[in-house]
Amino acid sequence: MIEVGIVGGGPAGSRCAYSLAERGLASVVFDHSHPREKPCGGFITPLAQELFPFLSRLPIEHVRRKRVFLVSPSGRRICLSTRSQLLCVSRMRLDQFLLNMAVHEGARWVRERVVAIKRKAGSWVVKTAEQSYAVKVLVGADGVNSVVRESTIGPLRAADRGFCCGYLVRGLEKEEMCIWFLPRLKGYLWVMPRGDHASVGIGTAELSLSRSLKGELDLFVKSHYPHAERLGMWAALIPNVKSFGTVSTPVAGRDWVLVGDAAGHVDPVLGEGIPYALIDGQLAAEAIAGHRPEVFDRLWRGEYGRSLWADVALRRWLYHRPTLEAYCLMLKCKNLLHF
Repeated sequence: MIEVGIVGGGPAGSRCAYSLAERGLASVVFDHSHPREKPCGGFITPLAQELFPFLSRLPIEHVRRKRVFLVSPSGRRICLSTRSQLLCVSRMRLDQFLLNMAVHEGARWVRERVVAIKRKAGSWVVKTAEQSYAVKVLVGADGVNSVVRESTIGPLRAADRGFCCGYLVRGLEKEEMCIWFLPRLKGYLWVMPRGDHASVGIGTAELSLSRSLKGELDLFVKSHYPHAERLGMWAALIPNVKSFGTVSTPVAGRDWVLVGDAAGHVDPVLGEGIPYALIDGQLAAEAIAGHRPEVFDRLWRGEYGRSLWADVALRRWLYHRPTLEAYCLMLKCKNLLHF
């Protein structure tokens, strides 16, 4: 019997495994797809580094900056500077680093794809493409299409999902970190240098607009960065919670926990998920170590529940041109980085 089975080896799952190992608890991480790139910019804010100091000392290739540019719908370019450094990393390298941390601390990594989960005789049966495992406590860290979520509280609603796509490119390694707001598509574009390459992508909160994204992105790259060499393209569904009911739904029970993307814990304004994932992993480990996994639901709400609730409210009216202009100016005046 496996004491704690973690499905998914991204930041949330790896951090949970690492934090459990720190407490002397063994866990097994099921993930068949590492290492892999992720559809995001790889942007790590000063707040994330403050919460998790090891991020500011990453021994993997990354880019450091002290400013990021926002471009409002009218084309106004706004510079936000910070006292601390902003980081940008390859998600493949970051995720692999975090998983290696967990394994080095004592977690076991099973490189098998989980295909089904069911209850049996008071425990969980985790079925992979190769075999089945009995698990006492189950952690779902398996993303927006979480098998664990589907087996516990049901899948994330289509209305609470977004979409993003983008390119890994060469030739933009010296560019500034930049985010462009797009009210018409209820989303944003980004350019994030990440060392030996850059991530250029586009995301929307509305699945109905997803078919427009690639054309919009291609036009953007052609207009602004015609010299960029495209190395590869990706596309993916992402959590983008729009309902207070979804935020209110418990994501933990007596022998299961959902963390990170699987819980829908992603900033619904700009899609940032790394800090939420790391916090969730740590808090889930705390609850499991206390033999009360259900307490995780109270812990995450106490840590950042109000902020997530406020961002759900904010995104409801943010993606209108006048509002976005005012929002960008507010950030300029206060010089805040909250994404």
